[in-house]
Amino acid sequence: MAVFLLITFYFREGGQGKGFIFEKSPINYRMYFKVLAESFDRIEKASSRLAMTDLLAELFKKADSDEIARVVYLCQGQLAPPYKGIEVGMGERFAEEAIAKAAGYSKEEVRRAYKKKGDLGLVAEELLKKKKQRSLFSSELTMEKVFRNLMKIATSGGKGSQQLKIKLLAELLNSASPMEARYLIRIPLGNLRLGIGDPTMMDAFAINLLSEAKRNKKLVKDVEASLKEKKPEKRKEEFDRKLRLGVREMIEDKYNVHSDLGYLAEKLRKHGLKGLNKIGIRPGIPIRPTLAERLPTAKEIIKKLGRCEVEAKYDGFRLAVHKDGKKVTIFSRRQENVTEMFPEIVEAAKKQIKAGDAIFEGEALAVNEETSEYYPFQVTIQRKRKYDIGKMAKEFPLKLFAFDLLYANGKNLMQLPFRERRKRLRKLIGRGKTIVLTDAIVTDSVDEMLLFFNESVEKGLEGTIAKDLNARYIAGARKFAWIKLKRSYRGELSDTIDTVVIGFFKGRGQRARFGLGALLTAVYDEREDSFKSIAKVGTGMSEEMLKELHKMLSKIREAKKPAGVDSDLKPDVWVEPKYVIEVNADEITRSPVHTAGKGKGKAGLALRFPRMVKIRQDKKPEQATTVKEIEGMFKKQKHVRVGG
Repeated sequence: MAVFLLITFYFREGGQGKGFIFEKSPINYRMYFKVLAESFDRIEKASSRLAMTDLLAELFKKADSDEIARVVYLCQGQLAPPYKGIEVGMGERFAEEAIAKAAGYSKEEVRRAYKKKGDLGLVAEELLKKKKQRSLFSSELTMEKVFRNLMKIATSGGKGSQQLKIKLLAELLNSASPMEARYLIRIPLGNLRLGIGDPTMMDAFAINLLSEAKRNKKLVKDVEASLKEKKPEKRKEEFDRKLRLGVREMIEDKYNVHSDLGYLAEKLRKHGLKGLNKIGIRPGIPIRPTLAERLPTAKEIIKKLGRCEVEAKYDGFRLAVHKDGKKVTIFSRRQENVTEMFPEIVEAAKKQIKAGDAIFEGEALAVNEETSEYYPFQVTIQRKRKYDIGKMAKEFPLKLFAFDLLYANGKNLMQLPFRERRKRLRKLIGRGKTIVLTDAIVTDSVDEMLLFFNESVEKGLEGTIAKDLNARYIAGARKFAWIKLKRSYRGELSDTIDTVVIGFFKGRGQRARFGLGALLTAVYDEREDSFKSIAKVGTGMSEEMLKELHKMLSKIREAKKPAGVDSDLKPDVWVEPKYVIEVNADEITRSPVHTAGKGKGKAGLALRFPRMVKIRQDKKPEQATTVKEIEGMFKKQKHVRVGG
């Protein structure tokens, strides 16, 4: 008869158990959920980005290679990478019922507490401190148990699934401490409130790999060659900082081509830096898209690039199409799996793409087949839906204008110069009406570029993108390999700006009935992984849009300024940085009120007379315009039409 021996070890730190379990025969490693909850609590209270990063690094050290991916996903407020489309997606009413069930309160009592606190996580924490009933069976929560229940909640459907979801969450709450309950409620509601972005997590990975990096002779040699400090103490600080940055860049390079931070963390935990060699491009795993820089005139673009390819810029959905044999997967700019939404593109890829496997990018646009005219973005956006897909596909058929090839027939093509990738893409696309190449010319003439630009605008397109013929594909980065030139108007910026909504001001006067009068928006600071305020946007919104925005934003309101938001202006209501809106403005000015571009002895930057253009549903908050871009635009700002 098999004998199973269970040995539990507690590692003491300040009198508190860290909460590890080791099981023998069979050997398994288990982390208690309280380890995660305690770390989340400390991160939530952290006063600086550096402190948050150190706390994350400490948490990741505690996770075994079998647990690290789950820990990372939960830090992201997810159960899997976004491209897998697994969302807990639990509504507030179900969460309220689960809290009531576990704590012994009525749903009405839970609802009243929620109205008072504005955070169901805090409500769960408070009510579990004064439970009216004790559960008959409860055991300390392991990460495995929490993850298993949340995954069942996410994937259950059909008759009786709603009650099952409530039961599964209540089961976790029955065994949870009040602090654990706070996060057990926030995770399924998609509102973790930690302010942790992927860049901060990659910084934490780099911290944990520093000891190994110091044993990497090549890496150390490269860093030492770049040092500038002479004093030993300062030189050591510079060495550590640059080595950590070098490791972080190595990690990010892999994340850019394999957008699964949990998988990446698992490889690093098992194999250290050598684990990066095991990560590469695979059809079915999204690649973070390369991004375009901007210049205000054709003359400056030619001066920067010389002879280049100039493509028409289409105002539609940027899609990455992955073909793997007969299987076709389509990803959005946000790395979401949107395959089901575009059946005509799936069929066209199977028939038109002459390769066993391939990854290519294009812009999908609704086209009027009778007139061959492009529909505006407001029409194209209607194709992004979960229902009536077949009907909409017939009413507004899409064309995919392909512009880059990243992978084909088992080969990574990203390192090839653009001219070669374009040549191969042209050969790859077979006959058909759905997938076509973007219109383009190759030129080093300002006049030719302007003529092509004007022709594109007259067709109803956004403008053009100039591309360096010799540049490789730089995933996840914004470089001058691609430079966009968009429509501009006298007295306005030469391009729109994508900003993130971080709060709103309640309506005054006639707008009082909408509950929203203006939006407080921010741009993204890549270096600090934070959002810095840039504009108060109050125009460009119809009454219907005001109602819709108020409904959307009320669901993500925050009781205090969210972590990762830097704003001296205080709106009536703070919101989670989640939605991106496109904004037009007259110019960028210095402002003592806003924090974008603010530095020592230097006021921040703001948009003068900002006007909302549209909601950018295709962009993540981290894909909004960056502080660095705003600073560049401010320096190059010109109040003229696009021209020589």
